[in-house]
Amino acid sequence: MSSLAQEESRSISENITWGQRKRFSDGKVHVAYKNFLGYKKGANGKLEIIEEEAKIVRFIYSLFIKGKTASWIAKHLTENGIKTPAKKDIWQKSTVDSILTNEKYKGDALLQKKFTIDFLEKKMKKNEGEIPQYYVENSHPAIIDPVEWEQVQVEFARREQLGRTYSSKSIFSSKLVCVDCGGFYGQKVWHSTSKYRKVIW
Repeated sequence: MSSLAQEESRSISENITWGQRKRFSDGKVHVAYKNFLGYKKGANGKLEIIEEEAKIVRFIYSLFIKGKTASWIAKHLTENGIKTPAKKDIWQKSTVDSILTNEKYKGDALLQKKFTIDFLEKKMKKNEGEIPQYYVENSHPAIIDPVEWEQVQVEFARREQLGRTYSSKSIFSSKLVCVDCGGFYGQKVWHSTSKYRKVIW
């Protein structure tokens, strides 16, 4: 009986997987709407913008472009009582990163980013070329202008190439780099424990 139940579960999983991959190959976009900020399922089954949530998404992008880090943005959103996509109170850096790098916010969709590797335990794996992926352009209304979205991706790459932790504590943080030592121009504190304490740049 256990073997029959397992075989039935495998068969159901394969049928569901086949249906999902067929929808992907047809260019049909589906997201987990409950945990996706800015969109809801429209009357025609396609993504439809929720303007109040879209304002939060645009705010996140604007802060990043202005030099703020994902960690700073997460803290700022939490302190201002803005709910996460899952309607929680505390934002995580990973959530902000996900919003800033998700192509759906520019109106496109990369389908089949993950796939199931264990039908019994429902284990998922990032698709690294094992199965086909499908990229659908202009599949739904964009919240972020495609040019701005690309600017954010370029800035992400620039910060990674700096080779050290990026900071956004001041307008100069991580902006000016010494050609000799590679160090960032920033604040230093002299005599931090005495009456001669002084902040220098």
